[in-house]
Order: sequence, then C-alpha cells, then structure tokens
Amino acid sequence: MAELISTSGLTKSYGDKLAVDAVDLSVHEGSVYGFLGPNGSGKTTTIRMLLGLIFPSAGAIEVLGHSVPKETTRVLVDVGAVVEGPGLYPTLSARRYLQRMSRYGRGERRRAIASIAPGERPALAPDIDAALEMVGLAKVGNRRVKAYSLGMKQRLSLANALLYPRRLLILDEPTNGMDPQGIVEMRELILRLAAQGTTVFVSSHILSEIEQLCTHVGVIQHGRLLFQGEIGELRGQLPARLAVGTSDQVAARELLRSRFGLQPRTDESGLLVMDRGGVAIDEIAAALVGAGIGLYRLAEDRSTLEEAFVALTGEASDVS
Repeated sequence: MAELISTSGLTKSYGDKLAVDAVDLSVHEGSVYGFLGPNGSGKTTTIRMLLGLIFPSAGAIEVLGHSVPKETTRVLVDVGAVVEGPGLYPTLSARRYLQRMSRYGRGERRRAIASIAPGERPALAPDIDAALEMVGLAKVGNRRVKAYSLGMKQRLSLANALLYPRRLLILDEPTNGMDPQGIVEMRELILRLAAQGTTVFVSSHILSEIEQLCTHVGVIQHGRLLFQGEIGELRGQLPARLAVGTSDQVAARELLRSRFGLQPRTDESGLLVMDRGGVAIDEIAAALVGAGIGLYRLAEDRSTLEEAFVALTGEASDVS
C-alpha cells in the first residue's frame, strides 16, 4: 500500500516551546489512522503542518506523494479536512454556505487541476446535495446556520470537506459537540467513506472512538510520537490477562502463587485476574481441578486500549 502521509523529523517550535518533536508519521492508503493523545499533545499543530497552514521548524512532509508546503495547492485537490472548530457564516443557510465556499476555491482548484493529466483530473464542480445527504443535513439544508447545534455545525464543516471525492480525509476531533446518536452516525460515515476507498486520518482524545473506528493508531504525548502501528499491536504490548472464576478464591489464590509463582488479584466482578506469564492455561486448569477447587470460568482477555495507553504514557489525563 502507498504511503499517503509521510513525515520525517517533523518539528514545530514556538520560541522555547517545542510543540511537535521529530515526529515520523506513516499513513498507508486504505487505513483509518487514529492520532491519539491528550489535549495539548501536538495533534492539531501536526495536522496544520500536514495541510500547509503553518510551516514546520524542521523536518519533511509528503502528502499524496507531494511535498508540503511546497506543493500544498496540488495536494489539497484530493484532500478534505476539518481542523479545530468550524468557522461558518451564521446568517447563511447550509446550502448557501457550501455554494459560497465552493466558489471561493474554484479558481485555485481549476489551476491545480490544469497540471494533472486529463484522464486523472478530479471533478471541478461540487456536489452539494450529495455532501449534505452524506452528513445527514439534507432535510435542514435550507435552515440558517445560526439555528444549528454545535454538532450540526461540525457536520456542515465535514460536508464542506466532502464537496468533492477525496482520496484522503483529515479530521481533527470530528465528534466534538455531538450527542451520542451523532457520534454513532459520524463513526458510521467515516467507516463508509473508508469502505469506498477514502483514507481517513482522525485525531481524537477519546479512546473508545479510536478503538471502535481505527485500523492503525499513533500515540503522541508532549509532542513526541510514542507508538505507531496497527491498533492490535498497541494492545498486544501488554501481556494477556487471565480471568479465573473458582468456588474457593482463597485456596485458588494460594495454589496459583505457590505452584506457578503467579500473583492473582480480585477484580471488581469477583474474578481472580493475573498475568500468566509463560504458564500454559491447561496446566492452571488441571492444577485447580486436581486440588478439588471448583472451576466455573477460565478466560484470557486482551488488554484494552485504555490500559495500553496508560502503560505507554504513564497517564490518562484528558483522555477518556
């Protein structure tokens, strides 16, 4: 798979403050890449550099195989983005807003498309009806934006990013301000776009959303990229946890400690949980049953994304 986003030593400083510190991103085509980190970790600053909105202090950026910021205009033809809070015109209807936004960028888009081979040129005219339908605003497209909730405004910003078919979609906290139903609908929309071939790069501090949505994840903290890879790899960095339900917890705990050197503890559901290390599960089951201890549950659970995040960063502040 081709790399659609690639950075090398990407760095941004503001005076003595290092906001992004030598980040090497690798986002492959077809993935849903979750950019995960606490508020203030450098997510938005990184995204703004990827889009050519601010210049890096050091390092290199390639998006869709083109250098940014040098070739930003060419890149943005195939990239849709929603960064930070939506900036909208409150007195316009959603439809009028999208018409105006498409007119603003038409000349620049026409010039960018002119440099592309005729058979590969993307659409020049926007599809406003399709964009409104896609984000669930078709029925309120003629309503003024000032009457919209924050979540509806977030959807309208996404509709603006989807006025044209996009090869890459970059979203900064896309579920901000949405109610639970809106969050579910946004998740379904992103997954539908991914299924249609759009690569999605989404930043968030909400662990549950990243876990349900993404195929790959990058964890950033204090401007440094601490992990990058498939989401299962991050969870897999912690040992599997064994959960044991027995008729006699005291006897079971003592047997597991003395026989295998394990350190079981009781969780909130009343089960014994432990990291089993290299001890085979069938050995544990045989030892408990052989000692006459009733066994009604024996299951191995992988660590959650939250547990892996906390183990990696040492904190869960501002991440939920």
